[in-house]
Amino acid sequence: MSDDKTKITNETVVSSDSDKTRIVEKPDDKTVVLSKSDSEAEEKTRIVGDETTILAEGPSGTEETTVVVSNPESEATVIADQQATVLSDDSTVVGTSAQTLVSDGTRAPGVHGSAPSVSPLAKMVKGYVIKDRFVLERKLGEGGMGAVFHARDLRKEEARDPNPYVAIKVITGLLQKNSKAVIALQRETKKSQTLAHPNIITVYDFDRDDDIYYMTMESLKGQTLDDYIQEGNGKAEEKIRFINDIANGVSYAHQRNIIHSDLKPENVFVTEAGEIKILDFGIARAFAQGEEQTADPDELVGLTPTYASHEMFGGEDPHPSDDVYALGLIAYELLSGSHPFGRRSALEAEKEKLTAKKLKNLKSYQWQAISAALQFKRGGRFEDAIAFQRKFSGAGLLVKRLSFAMVAMLAGFAVYVAFFQPEAGPDIPFAELPAAQQQSILAKLEEGRQAMQFGDINGALFYFDAAYQEHPRNKEAVTELQRVVDKLVENFSTLGLSKQEQIDAITELLKYESLSQNKGLVDLKNDLEN
Repeated sequence: MSDDKTKITNETVVSSDSDKTRIVEKPDDKTVVLSKSDSEAEEKTRIVGDETTILAEGPSGTEETTVVVSNPESEATVIADQQATVLSDDSTVVGTSAQTLVSDGTRAPGVHGSAPSVSPLAKMVKGYVIKDRFVLERKLGEGGMGAVFHARDLRKEEARDPNPYVAIKVITGLLQKNSKAVIALQRETKKSQTLAHPNIITVYDFDRDDDIYYMTMESLKGQTLDDYIQEGNGKAEEKIRFINDIANGVSYAHQRNIIHSDLKPENVFVTEAGEIKILDFGIARAFAQGEEQTADPDELVGLTPTYASHEMFGGEDPHPSDDVYALGLIAYELLSGSHPFGRRSALEAEKEKLTAKKLKNLKSYQWQAISAALQFKRGGRFEDAIAFQRKFSGAGLLVKRLSFAMVAMLAGFAVYVAFFQPEAGPDIPFAELPAAQQQSILAKLEEGRQAMQFGDINGALFYFDAAYQEHPRNKEAVTELQRVVDKLVENFSTLGLSKQEQIDAITELLKYESLSQNKGLVDLKNDLEN
């Protein structure tokens, strides 16, 4: 079809200077398209479903494909010379595409040519089905890299899943058009599927349905951290917990050589249950050293100036400390309600020699963690989120040095526990406890295990001890507490503690009722003292 203006008349004739194509309404409500004029070419007709498609020889002997619609009052599409021209019901040309939709919203057979494609988002309406599986319910949001939809998973419905809903992120813009970027994004999404952490959104898959590239992930209810900050209603304790949870999630990713590279309040979600979920790890970068990159990750990640580190502006290789800088900014905003540098970029803030005003009502180690994270140069920041989380949570303060007076006061304790008897089981079996208490104990045990997984010994000890206090001599709590002890003893040699420092640390641990009769600690303390 030529580039000349093409129109459709009441007689349903589509014409141009070079040829004529007629769309004829048949009595059976099917539409037949006659390519060229019906007297100039031999036509071939085939039926596809309820539609009729005419194949005709073009002027150069190549086969032209014409796609029809079942309702001549809706959009009509004529494909010729490997290009599709879309005509609206008022006879104007509304666009061209090598891929065509018929009137009921489903895809029709198309011809892949060089014509520009219509954005996939133009098709994304309620009821649209992706991959014969995901039924779109509503749009949740849209950004530079695509849009997110709430969708119903038909396979989950078939399996009678009580929650058949998922979130679908449709990839558009430069990512969709750049085949190399799509390949890299698919690779990064596969890595994000390994991030099975309670503070990171679960990503199910990356796939395509014709010209639609999309990611499926768990569906969440709540609000972004940005909205939470704007509301300004959260309690201090909750905000501290959120910072720890974000740090835990990012630490988990850093342990697996994955950097977020676009951490910001908009990419953190607060669920209705008050849980933190970090979003968009599907477009994060891998920074495993020595790994061959098949596509430039810079093509994937959009830099957000307000939260980007100084090094990111310089195009340096991605590093976990980039996330640490963003983490410090988020922590500051959560606690104060405002950006520490007035939303200026790291480059601008450094040029203006800005510094973050010290926050009140924080423990000294918490402010030290945030202050260090906000350093403009990488050398002044924590190496990764693991180090930030350890400092912010106070994990380094677990092993305290006791004064010599306190050591002397407790010196007789070891003699007493040296003759201890192994602990008996709980007075009340776990199975006989009220259901609510069982759930509470199990929750504390799980929190402790998560803390251990992230290297947060202080947090693990806190939760396991709490479970022990709620159900004295609980076997699982005793087992997990022994894991903590083993890890601490292992750290004694790693940290290079002197004999007296080890004795002081053990004495501090023995103050916990749950560890007061721990044979390993008691024996070690006796060995060190003799």
